[in-house]
Amino acid sequence: MPSLALRVERKKASALHAFLKESALLVKELEPASDEFHVFFPVKKLSAKDRKIIKEKFAAIVVEKTFKKKSGSRKTFKEILSGRLSRKDLALVGRAFDLVGNIAIVEIPNELKGNEKIIGTALLEAHKNLETVCMKTGAHKGVFRAEPVKVIAGKKNLVATYTESGCVFRVSLGKVFFSPRLAAERLRISRQVKKGEVVAALFAGVGPFPIVLAKKTRMSKAYAVELNPVAVKDMQENVKKNRVGEKVAVLSGDVKKIVPRKLAGKCDRVLMPLPKGAEEFLHEAFLCLKKEGGIIHFYGFAERSNLFEPAIRLIKSQAEKIGKKVKILYKSELRSYSPQTAQIVIDFSVS
Repeated sequence: MPSLALRVERKKASALHAFLKESALLVKELEPASDEFHVFFPVKKLSAKDRKIIKEKFAAIVVEKTFKKKSGSRKTFKEILSGRLSRKDLALVGRAFDLVGNIAIVEIPNELKGNEKIIGTALLEAHKNLETVCMKTGAHKGVFRAEPVKVIAGKKNLVATYTESGCVFRVSLGKVFFSPRLAAERLRISRQVKKGEVVAALFAGVGPFPIVLAKKTRMSKAYAVELNPVAVKDMQENVKKNRVGEKVAVLSGDVKKIVPRKLAGKCDRVLMPLPKGAEEFLHEAFLCLKKEGGIIHFYGFAERSNLFEPAIRLIKSQAEKIGKKVKILYKSELRSYSPQTAQIVIDFSVS
């Protein structure tokens, strides 16, 4: 019987697959299919918003297709839990979790306190590739915006080995800011970077943006600036692992101090993936750009009632202060953070 499916070009299949997994839209019991030019993914019912994002980001087309069932499919996470939790408690367990290598990070509501080990063990049983399950124990906090976590099942290990776009990353969970949910976004940026470009990756964390760009593009150089010493150590190791030392320069320290001394007027493109507070560094982002201008990718969290206008006003205000003009090239909601807020990206050119 035909199922709802997405048809996408082969070159965009990996990014779309990552998006569908993190959005819990993929039908895991069915095998994806392919032909000479396309990959077909079986998907659940898509909202109008999902369809818009998928069309804009991946140029995927909604079709119907018959798929094969996966052989020897095991019980799902929720099916395992159904025999261990009450129906009321089961309804409180979310489907989505962040996967960083072989470590899963789950969010468990306060109403389920005391059931952490049951939930973590069920996740290990449902996903045989997992070795560790940890839970979030608080929001991003401190100057480094690290998200505190603790192990609730499996191996007592919080140093993940994560792969993305042919790159390998060491990630010290709980001590650094890292989001696997931006994998598709990193590929989107990589398709824009031109030969010979110089890129400033501010708030670079463990290096996913600059390292993916080094592997996927013909850029000349990326300057990766990071204040968190644990993230800097991880990033230095990741640069070595991925053999991109000639293209990625790791700069340890404060963006406000490093940019004026080392990056002013050097860059064609600036990335600002700070989880919160990037607007406070717009001056430094503008300062990085060459005299003739360039492109800035601004990230932030915003209220759903007015996702983009407050940030756009700040961007234009900063441009006016230094006598520059900006043009908004692209704006998008990247992921949900809470019922009221979402992470957004705004691309704009400066001249």
